[in-house]
Amino acid sequence: MDTPLRLPVLQQVGVNQRSPAKAKIALFRSLFHGREDVYPRRFESRKTGRAGYAPACAHEWAQGICNKPRIRCSECAQRRFLPVTDEVIRWHLCGQDDNGHDFVMGVYPMLLDETCFFLAADSDKVTWQDILGSKRK
Repeated sequence: MDTPLRLPVLQQVGVNQRSPAKAKIALFRSLFHGREDVYPRRFESRKTGRAGYAPACAHEWAQGICNKPRIRCSECAQRRFLPVTDEVIRWHLCGQDDNGHDFVMGVYPMLLDETCFFLAADSDKVTWQDILGSKRK
């Protein structure tokens, strides 16, 4: 597993589109720090078009190991979560993996000790003022 480069955000203000990938990855890690032992990966069902996120697993769809869809991932004794690496973050920032497949990762912000480094809120409100006003109630 590679050792992530983490710089304080204030030292990274110079990161831009011409910055090296390592600097962009370090900025991403500093802003969206969550669990390192597992990450969710976006999926889209070919049958239904339904999309969502599921923990990335090294054995997903592996013949003779993965029993999807008969056995749910949460009940699988063979599951082996994939850790967050600089390569995974690079795929996310590029929008595809090294095989050219679409790739979107998520983050599990709640750490195992029940702390977190950031909070994200999704709302259908029009302005950020509306969002903040609704959170105060």
